[in-house]
Formats: sequence, structure tokens, C-alpha cells
Amino acid sequence: MARKSALSIKLKAKSISIVETIDFKKPKTKSFAEFISAIGLNTKKTLIVVDGLNKNVYLSARNLEKSEVVTDSEISTFSIVNAQHLVIEENAVEKIQSKLI
Repeated sequence: MARKSALSIKLKAKSISIVETIDFKKPKTKSFAEFISAIGLNTKKTLIVVDGLNKNVYLSARNLEKSEVVTDSEISTFSIVNAQHLVIEENAVEKIQSKLI
């Protein structure tokens, strides 16, 4: 219930972005930083929610203090509230919704 409320608050504040997929061929912090910058979130604390384990995305983001990567099964109420903006992969949205119902 708390997770649903936290997501609802972020949605009303327009602090959620849905992307088709996030993938990098190699784990490079520079590539991840360019991605975050391209969507205009380089100054915000961002939670990236991926559909299942994506090692390259996780490794690319781990050196950036304002970014956190979690899978759809690892998302917590605290991580949602703690982030200024959420970026969620399209397939992860469906899995999150099914857990909230």
C-alpha cells in the first residue's frame, strides 16, 4: 500500500519517466552519464528500475552518486521516496503494476 502511494505521488508530480529499454553493450559510466544527461536528469537523484538483472546498466551507474539502479523486484518504498525522479523500463512497469494489485 505504501509503495502504491509513493508511486502515485511521484506520478502526480510528473517525476516518473517510462523508457522502452535501457541497455549498454559495455559497462561504462560515461555512457550512463550521457543517457541521464540526455533525458535531463543529471542534477537529480534518480532511481532507474530495470526489467530483470541488467549487469551493464548496474555497473555503468554504480559510480554516480545521484543514480541508483534496481530491478522491478527490488524496488522499495524507501527508494521511491528517496529519489527525485524515477526512470522505469516499459516491461518493468507491467511487473510493478501486477504486484500492486
